[in-house]
Amino acid sequence: MAQYYLKHFFDPDFDHLATDKRQGDNESDLYSMGYVQNAIKGQILAQVVPLQDVPGGVDVRFIRDAPDFPAGPNTYVDPAHPDYLLASSNGYVFYNNGRITIKHLLNVRQDVSFQTGNIFFVGDMCVHGSVRAGFSVQASDVRIKGLLEGGIARARKDLLVEGGARGGAGKHCVMDAGGKIHVPFVEKMQVRGRGNIIVEKYCLYSSVYGGANMMVGEQLYGCTVNVYGSVYVGKQLGNKAALATKVFLGYNPLNIRNVEKIEALIASISTSITHLKNVAGHLPPDTNDMTRKLANLTEEREQLKKRRDVIWQGLHLDEQNTQNCNLLVPGIVYPGVEICIGRAYMNIERPYENSLFRLCYDDIIVQPIPPGLKHPGSGR
Repeated sequence: MAQYYLKHFFDPDFDHLATDKRQGDNESDLYSMGYVQNAIKGQILAQVVPLQDVPGGVDVRFIRDAPDFPAGPNTYVDPAHPDYLLASSNGYVFYNNGRITIKHLLNVRQDVSFQTGNIFFVGDMCVHGSVRAGFSVQASDVRIKGLLEGGIARARKDLLVEGGARGGAGKHCVMDAGGKIHVPFVEKMQVRGRGNIIVEKYCLYSSVYGGANMMVGEQLYGCTVNVYGSVYVGKQLGNKAALATKVFLGYNPLNIRNVEKIEALIASISTSITHLKNVAGHLPPDTNDMTRKLANLTEEREQLKKRRDVIWQGLHLDEQNTQNCNLLVPGIVYPGVEICIGRAYMNIERPYENSLFRLCYDDIIVQPIPPGLKHPGSGR
């Protein structure tokens, strides 16, 4: 009687609770521990082969009397190649009750910390604890039931942080979502969302890049906000100490961020060019390594300037959107707040209450919020 062997293309004994599953180049990375076995749709999970064709020793657990598979949910046998078992969905692969299974939702039932390492997942993720300082999570939809505390959370779709987001002394505390972001509070973070950004209470000392609208239930100050649509702040924009608070509306925030990165690179290269010119600027470009480096840096800076100019041209195309951009503050706006809608600029010099800031021709005007006008994203 012929026998068959079930060959796996994943680790059938994988244990996500094991203390360290790093391999190869990741062995020196204390933050990457291989918490999950990812599988993408169409990926080969297993193959049945005649036992006689298997070289060397075999695991007797996977010897079978028939060329079939212990196929579980979200797996299927390839009709064109019936000796292969494939994944029919993105998710993580494991044995469940003796069957090879793909699960789309990953539940992390603890904090993301040194016990788990960073977690990258191709499906949806729910973290039942907090994401601790220095660690990161990335998935399709991401839900964090605790805090995002000095860490990074990236969602290809929507990001929900139920406990709030607080950064640390470093600049690597990030929320990034391809869709909407919903969080109770934000402090000392960089926030990037292509959809609506909803902050239930306060947003402090943060940089925000929003591809749609932003709503802050209570306070916003010490921030730089770049939003393509409109912004609503319920109780307080700015503060009595006139802490720098800037709101820019109407431009694609991703382009704004790219310009900022390019400007930083240009500044850094310019510093190096100045130093090299003082040392070797009087020599022909091909004299030595220093003069060649000077020539290369000069060319690189010119290319960066051209890229920056192209992006700025795209920003000018956004200006047709600015007539639809509003800043609504039912509470108080303190002096020191800077507001830009497209090319129009306003520096707040006195307190305003119950105010709507909008563009009228090429100027920002202030008027009382009309009765019944709701905050952006509310359906009105």
